[in-house]
Amino acid sequence: MNAFDSPIEAEAKYRVSDLNATRQAILALGANLHATESHCDTYLRHPTRDFRATDEALRIREISGIPYVTYKGPRFAGPIKIRPEVEVPLVEGTVTQWLSIWQSLSFTIALQVRKSRESYQHMFHGRSVTITLDQVESLGCFVEIELILDNKLQIDQAQIDIQSVALQLGLHETESRSYLGMLLAKHYGS
Repeated sequence: MNAFDSPIEAEAKYRVSDLNATRQAILALGANLHATESHCDTYLRHPTRDFRATDEALRIREISGIPYVTYKGPRFAGPIKIRPEVEVPLVEGTVTQWLSIWQSLSFTIALQVRKSRESYQHMFHGRSVTITLDQVESLGCFVEIELILDNKLQIDQAQIDIQSVALQLGLHETESRSYLGMLLAKHYGS
């Protein structure tokens, strides 16, 4: 199995200035609060491959202390960020050992992204849409609207559905950069 045989993540991100008003708009859609979590994402740099050039990402995400390793493949074309994603749970308490293994293989830590996340589930046209409210350290507040697709045939409809939900929430301008990309630009000007 390669990353392109994995589920495909379709998501759009929007900067928001009033988290409480956005939360009320999400609840007005009939969405239900699914989880409140704290995330610490440690992004890794490959020793010979520039992930920014290949549009890939490798990270360890700790969700309220529970670790996962995630690989995100290159994006498909279109206005919504759509890409293959493989996520595997790790044994709790093993992050230091995993980072040690990767660093022994010449991977380096690019940056850490810390955020508080409220995750909501919303049914839209018979599909479960995840809407998250993120408060990202050093960046501010954002909404992400996400669908998980089984195959590439669902990409066009996912773009339409995500944009429709965004319009219902009064969100218009997507933020195409990842949190990592925004933080790198803020810290290093790139």
